[in-house]
Amino acid sequence: MSLNLSSLLLAFLLTASSPAPLTLTVAAASDLTALEHDLELAFYHSNPNVHLNWVNSASAILSQQIDHGAPYDVFMSANSQFVDQLASNGKLVPGSVTVYAVGRLGMLWRDGEHHPLEDLRQRWVRFLALPNPELAPYGAAAREALEHERLWHEVQPKIVYGENVREALELFRSGNADAVITSASLLRGQNPQWIPQEWHKPIVQKAGMVAASPNRAAAQQFLQFLTSPAAQAIFAQFGFSSPRSPSGASVSSSGTPARIQSRNAQVSSRLPQKSSP
Repeated sequence: MSLNLSSLLLAFLLTASSPAPLTLTVAAASDLTALEHDLELAFYHSNPNVHLNWVNSASAILSQQIDHGAPYDVFMSANSQFVDQLASNGKLVPGSVTVYAVGRLGMLWRDGEHHPLEDLRQRWVRFLALPNPELAPYGAAAREALEHERLWHEVQPKIVYGENVREALELFRSGNADAVITSASLLRGQNPQWIPQEWHKPIVQKAGMVAASPNRAAAQQFLQFLTSPAAQAIFAQFGFSSPRSPSGASVSSSGTPARIQSRNAQVSSRLPQKSSP
């Protein structure tokens, strides 16, 4: 009897001393969808009691939602201005603001080949898909690149807009556009054509903690993780540049590094499975 009571008491003490699991809701720009699973696995490795719930949309829309009190914990924007504005208005904790990556534009053509950008003038290019420049920084950067090459006014009648980078890519994949310029992070493994970074302003991406978050400690841990070597290696795999060297990014053709693959395999079986949408 005493042995059973001792075992029960020990089990209770162990349970009581373990941090309670919690869910951190991350409002993330649409260019991050392809790497969220890898980021989640790497974060879970050192924070097994914190699970991530991703909400994706255009940065402008997420910014508006946070400004109106949406119950997010962290905002990962593709546009640094939205984060700075929310921080100045007290909607994000100013001291939490972090530059986590610099984005890159990529392009696909209907025939799967690379072409001079001037080929957008050709008659076979009926429609060009872009993210909406009013909502998505990648759309604004694409416009700047086309203006740099003196193509904007000529191709503007051909442009069809997606609300964000994912929707622009879907317009291309569905056959409703013959070319697309969007976030390179969504084009991994598809032989994308890089748009020179000198043709547009840097796509500096910032994150911050939502001031109303009830999970501040976990949110701060996640923000610190974003600039860790493990997270930065994942960003680099998907074409992002390090915030410390904006022009130094490259996409590896070999996929995820072996050390990340090994670690992901170890924790994948412990990560709770999400139901299909």
